[in-house]
Amino acid sequence: MSASASFRRRLTLALMQCVGRILPPSRGDWANAMRAELDQLESDRDALTWAIGCLVAASQERIITMLTGDLKISRWILVPEMLLCFMPLTFGWLDAIGGSSGIVRLNRDVIHQHFLHSPGGTFVLAALMIGATLAALGPVGLITAFRLVVSAHTPRNQWLRTALVAGPIVYGAVMVLVRVALGGTGALALDAADSFDFWSGILLLSALPALGAAHMLRLAPQSPHKSFAAA
Repeated sequence: MSASASFRRRLTLALMQCVGRILPPSRGDWANAMRAELDQLESDRDALTWAIGCLVAASQERIITMLTGDLKISRWILVPEMLLCFMPLTFGWLDAIGGSSGIVRLNRDVIHQHFLHSPGGTFVLAALMIGATLAALGPVGLITAFRLVVSAHTPRNQWLRTALVAGPIVYGAVMVLVRVALGGTGALALDAADSFDFWSGILLLSALPALGAAHMLRLAPQSPHKSFAAA
């Protein structure tokens, strides 16, 4: 087995473990069926694709549960849920700050050559700065969730509460606005070449953080013993 194939298989198994944790207890049969189907796939690439699809389906089911359930869950179920909701945005923030094209790498020459002197470059530069700022809600959300799990306290500051929910939505709107500005409304079509990557980004970087923050804040714990359902 090649190193790349082995890595894909390990990643597949890790994703399926996440799927099992994310799916609500009432969907345990789904997890069993997904794993049984995975065992029938011999190709590591097909298995990884299947695992990613299962993760998306599990996330959608968790979102439905978040919106329609009674919101009383074990704190240890809340941990993977919050990681799923805020880790992608946190990684996006790290990349926007220190990645290969992160803002810390921008200097006067790069800004003038690639942004100010390029058509639409000023708009893209402004969107980059706004996106990097809003993506900081990823680590802020993780810290808030960690505080909730450990001490059963949610933030009382109304500005922070609003930012945790509305900020990712604005981030998603900025992503859509940039895409339309660069490629026209046709770039939003589902049959576009990179539509899966784009809409997956909207799900992971905008929808999930906003819904996760809304769920976390609506828990409104009063004490460590009354905040969560028994594990």
